[in-house]
Amino acid sequence: MPARALCTIDLEAIAHNVGVIRRLVGSGVRICGVVKANAYGHGAVPVARQLERSGANALAVTNLGEALELSDAGISLPLLVLSGIHPEDAPEAARRGIAPVVWDEDSLRALAAAAPEKTPLGVHLKVETGMRRLGTLDAAALVHAALELPVRVEGILSHLACADDPDHPSLEQQRNDFEGALQASAQAGLKPRLRHLANSAGILTSPRAYFDMVRPGLLLYGCVPNPDLGEGLGFKPAMELRTHVLQVKPAPAGSGVGYGWTYQTQRDSHLAVLPIGYGQGYPRALSNRAEVTVRGKRAPVVGAVSMDHITIDVTEVEGIAPGDPVILWGGTEGPDVMELARKAGTIGYELLTRIGREIPRVYKGT
Repeated sequence: MPARALCTIDLEAIAHNVGVIRRLVGSGVRICGVVKANAYGHGAVPVARQLERSGANALAVTNLGEALELSDAGISLPLLVLSGIHPEDAPEAARRGIAPVVWDEDSLRALAAAAPEKTPLGVHLKVETGMRRLGTLDAAALVHAALELPVRVEGILSHLACADDPDHPSLEQQRNDFEGALQASAQAGLKPRLRHLANSAGILTSPRAYFDMVRPGLLLYGCVPNPDLGEGLGFKPAMELRTHVLQVKPAPAGSGVGYGWTYQTQRDSHLAVLPIGYGQGYPRALSNRAEVTVRGKRAPVVGAVSMDHITIDVTEVEGIAPGDPVILWGGTEGPDVMELARKAGTIGYELLTRIGREIPRVYKGT
């Protein structure tokens, strides 16, 4: 039996997207590619290698395990751990040149105490500017503590909350607050080499937020956070998710489909069953809302998405047969994953990262 689904990852599209980002931010701004959550479902190691070849300057992950995976694979780019590390992991991080993000004095002191004396730990200090997640409210105090400890402060960062809306008042407020934190840091005696604030949306909406480095995630994979922002820039989707037809059957008018009969055929129809469902990451919220591409035509998802199967109406598709490939999203023919996410009441990040590692990835391009 073939795999339930297959992700084809276009590495040339990722290289192309890095080039688009480079043209936007200019040659003087570093690019830190965000490859957390298995590179947004695209495969961390192959994507990291492609980013390294394509001119990225650093990579960001969520935890030390993700960083070690890349280090073990021979990735030589600087690695930034966005959610920090435990003090007991400081020696390993220092040995490998992996820099955690730090946002409070107690954690900073614990990391400094655990790191080896001859190998100071590199850190990035995170300040709160409006996201209300991780970050210090007193940049100067954190800088003072860092300057007293055997750590190497490589950067200062924060994170934008509403950058996909260029008119949102928080964007200007966060930029101003970040600049204020940088001024306080400078007065405390620290001018870090890397100041970074802009995420993917910030790259598209806020050149003033570029500073020394930007942290694109979604844009690397060809997905634009707001459909009004990326028009004409040429980002290319890197993931195509395919499955295949498992069975085709007739369904007379008035037939109920799936659990709860949430859909009933309005005419004599032909339905096809696909071997993927919410158990493999295709969201149940797309029940009766999505379309797929089969034999070059769009076919609607009908009935409730179940754990291992979905049903599509192929009445308008001629010659459909078991084994025919079906594009669930991406590529040049499939539905746009960001549009599907909106139909599901969620965001594209979630759809991409829900496709687990048990779904095979194949790579094309360099």
